[in-house]
Amino acid sequence: MQNVAVEDPNRAMNNTHTIITKGFATVAGEGERIWFVADTLTLKATAASTGKSFTVVECLTAPGGGPPPHVHTREDEFWYVLDGTFEIWIGDEVHAVGPGGFAFGPRGTPHHFRNTAQTPSRILLGFTPGGIEDFFRESGQPATDDGPAPPVDEAEIARMKAAAPKYGIEPVGRIERKP
Repeated sequence: MQNVAVEDPNRAMNNTHTIITKGFATVAGEGERIWFVADTLTLKATAASTGKSFTVVECLTAPGGGPPPHVHTREDEFWYVLDGTFEIWIGDEVHAVGPGGFAFGPRGTPHHFRNTAQTPSRILLGFTPGGIEDFFRESGQPATDDGPAPPVDEAEIARMKAAAPKYGIEPVGRIERKP
């Protein structure tokens, strides 16, 4: 079901100046699935469904997996751990986050996360404003089955490098743990 957005120039809290006129729900297992950096992403809310207000992605990450360090110049990001344990680097701080734990990184801040559990684990990613899912679509590939995501290959790296500037994503060197 498609949401309808209505322009509202007086609404200062929403970067896109739109109001969503109809709610929606996404059930477990539902949503477009994308293989990206050896993770399986499931899009739960997109710019199209939220009037460009936000994007929410469920990320299934293999042990030791997660994206390389990077900066979003256009979006704030949050992480909510559904199961397993993750280290989340935000700037020069590292946070050990378990089920029910939450972290936030403002745009312009170097960050990344890593699954520290011994099993594949899930983390919910949120971005505001919405639209970053198009970067995932351009860089990754549609998940074709329920198996694990394939390893990152040269073609995916090339797609990420080509798409990143278009979406305001900048790679950064290793983020070091604060003493």
